[in-house]
Amino acid sequence: MNIYYKQLMDFKGADELRELIKRWDILSDNIKKRSFDSPIVLPDLFVYTCPGYGNTNLISLLADYLDSKGNLMSFYGDVKYFEFRLDYFRPDQDFSDLYRLIESAESCAGFRNEFRGIIRINIDEWVGHHKEKHFLDFLQFLQVNTAHWLILLTLSDHSENDQTREMESVVSMYLRIEKLTLHMPSDVDLVEYASDYISKFGLEFSEDAKTVLAESVNVMRSNKYFYGLHTVTDLCNDIVYSLFSRSADVGSVITKDMLADFSADSEYIKRTVIKIKKTATIGF
Repeated sequence: MNIYYKQLMDFKGADELRELIKRWDILSDNIKKRSFDSPIVLPDLFVYTCPGYGNTNLISLLADYLDSKGNLMSFYGDVKYFEFRLDYFRPDQDFSDLYRLIESAESCAGFRNEFRGIIRINIDEWVGHHKEKHFLDFLQFLQVNTAHWLILLTLSDHSENDQTREMESVVSMYLRIEKLTLHMPSDVDLVEYASDYISKFGLEFSEDAKTVLAESVNVMRSNKYFYGLHTVTDLCNDIVYSLFSRSADVGSVITKDMLADFSADSEYIKRTVIKIKKTATIGF
């Protein structure tokens, strides 16, 4: 089994993505069996995601998967993908972000004459402005280049509603798109993610430690500024740091007692909730 396929199948909160990858796998097999006069171009994606989901890791895996298939799209340039946030510009302003996007693509091409790969573009700031000329110019630019790019237009701060559905409709006039929704993983999935992450350090959680961890995660995610996998990763890193900096004899199993400083009512969790509130808007 393709290793990247398996990793994409393991992504939490991504049922629609998994179904898409299954269809792409079938498409790849059919392309191998037949000869086509013209290449089959993948549709671009209109993605509802959420802050802290792990979007960069997902895009990286998606690029590796498509590259490994060899017949779904081609990659050309110094990198397989890049990410871009499209800032809002009023109609009376110069739309400099379009030039910045062009420069980013040229930079990723390196010494080659063009970039071919995946581009993830966050369009949060354009919800409600999707009929304005700047946004339509942006879509026209994408339309010209979509044959060489797999474009992911992502909304990370907006749920599906009348405005975003109307935006999706406007986009579909310029691009062939499929809509995907990525959901924040459940507490159970986040604990499983933490278990997988902690295993990189030769550690594992006991069952009672997983219960403590689940309670702590539940407290953190109850805050509206919870930053998903990023926050859980920080928690795991702090657990590892604490264990290995306090004892010269750390076993491989993390018990409930060893997580006392990270329990739901600990000072650490209280501080983390405050920290999340302060930093959730930073980063991509």
